[in-house]
Amino acid sequence: MKEILTKLLVHIGLLTTILASSQLMAQESIRLSASETEWLKQHNGAIRLAPDPKFAPFEYFDDQGAYAGMGAEYIRLIEDKTGLQFSIVKMADWESIVEAAKQQEVDVFGVAAITEQRRQYMAFTTPYLTTRGVIITRVGVTREMSLDDLKGMKLTLVKDYVWDDFISLDYPDMQIDYVSDPLVGMRKVSFGVSDAMVLSMATASYYIEEEGFTNLKVAGETDYAVQFSIAVRKDWPELVSIINKGIEQISEQERETINKRWLFHQYKAAYWSKELIYGILLVLAGVLGVLVIMFIFNKRLNALVKEKTKALKEEQNQLLELNEKLVTARDKATESERLTKAFLTNISHEVRTPMNSIIGFAQLIEMDQVSKADTLHYASLMIKGGKQLLSILDSIIQLSKMESGVVKPVNEPFDVLNLLRETHELMLPLAKKAGLSFHLQLNTPNQHQRINSDRVLLQQVLNNLISNAIKYTPDGEVQLIGECSGQTLRIVVKDTGIGVDEADKEAIFQPFRQEKHRLYIESGAGLGLTTVKKIVEVMNGRVWLEANQPKGTVFYVELPVVCVGEESQ
Repeated sequence: MKEILTKLLVHIGLLTTILASSQLMAQESIRLSASETEWLKQHNGAIRLAPDPKFAPFEYFDDQGAYAGMGAEYIRLIEDKTGLQFSIVKMADWESIVEAAKQQEVDVFGVAAITEQRRQYMAFTTPYLTTRGVIITRVGVTREMSLDDLKGMKLTLVKDYVWDDFISLDYPDMQIDYVSDPLVGMRKVSFGVSDAMVLSMATASYYIEEEGFTNLKVAGETDYAVQFSIAVRKDWPELVSIINKGIEQISEQERETINKRWLFHQYKAAYWSKELIYGILLVLAGVLGVLVIMFIFNKRLNALVKEKTKALKEEQNQLLELNEKLVTARDKATESERLTKAFLTNISHEVRTPMNSIIGFAQLIEMDQVSKADTLHYASLMIKGGKQLLSILDSIIQLSKMESGVVKPVNEPFDVLNLLRETHELMLPLAKKAGLSFHLQLNTPNQHQRINSDRVLLQQVLNNLISNAIKYTPDGEVQLIGECSGQTLRIVVKDTGIGVDEADKEAIFQPFRQEKHRLYIESGAGLGLTTVKKIVEVMNGRVWLEANQPKGTVFYVELPVVCVGEESQ
């Protein structure tokens, strides 16, 4: 235990020696007088320095509570050069510090401007900092402002700051709103509670940047150029002398380093220096580059989106088209199934009737009681039934050929007027047998007209239309009309028969729909008009019907033909 105490005393002695030697070296470097040296021995370490807690960047307390700022760095240099040791006292605000100094509860201000009011209770060292007061307003103020322009407005000042001393003396009628620190005042201006505030350029720039006051700006300068000194209580002239000697030992390089660290950035923000302009141009160039890249990217993205949208729309249209085709195919399949059933029903009925007649008459002939005359009559009826069956089979075969596309028109030159005359002569006995008149009308001055078309198919169309008209005309007449003009052949078949309802004009050309027209299927498979329509379509023509007033039906056929000249008898 004794050895430990001995070592501790040795270390304390060494530390005391080092401190004393450092103070002695500092005193020797600045050559303190005997009275200054004696004063330093009596008071060193008990010199109370109270910094303004919110006077950045000159002096303030940082987030860790340490004394910081330009004044703090000057104080440390003075301590190193003179051997002085200050005791830092933390107080709430500048007004409290001033009141404490008046009561000598505080000994030193680290950063203070010289005013007549302060000379009453403080002495001042040689100035070591210079600044100028500026007017802070919101950015909406467009013109340059001076203190004279603020008359009638609310001006915010920090209580007991140097600007308060100057302005209250020079502008006694100014409407002043006092605050405890610069930050509170700048917030009032930012929020519109106050119109303007006077601060040093460095303090204003610092808080605008640190606190993000984007709606504040420096609107003008005051006439007050202020020098900052270290203020000491008036009854300590020795301390003033010691500090002045320390200030004299601070080199220009040390001053420049401090100024650049704390003032360079703030003053760049306040003035349009060459560096600031270059910096702004560089930032603008960067922003412009980013915008160009974004524009190009967005343009390419929009093009890609349009391309994908177009492809998606095309795909959607294809799907819709495919869906429509599927629906159409389904409907056609359903219709085909229905028509097939109707066809089988109709054909079975049409075939069964003549077949039963043939079988019945054949059975009668087998009977011995039948006379020869009756036998001949029955045989005639059997032949008629057989022909009817043959006609049905021919119609089915013809329609099947049309549906499958086997039938193709073979165009050759022939006299169409002769064809119409021959058809009239062929069908005239059939009409007379039915008790009808049958007339031919050729609406052309020529006796002969050669066309280039398919004679066989055209003959079949004429036979079907005329036989159909004769079959369904109980009394009256049938008329065949032909005319050839330009590049069109028109054939008209009129009758005074039972007619067709308006609603059934289209359905009558469709196969196996004759269940709606019972009078038309009394003795036929209902395929004649369907065959006519198919043949006309194959020949690139058209067929339609209209009501014949006061009764009956008119069928029209138009075919494109090539006239190859007139042949005279």
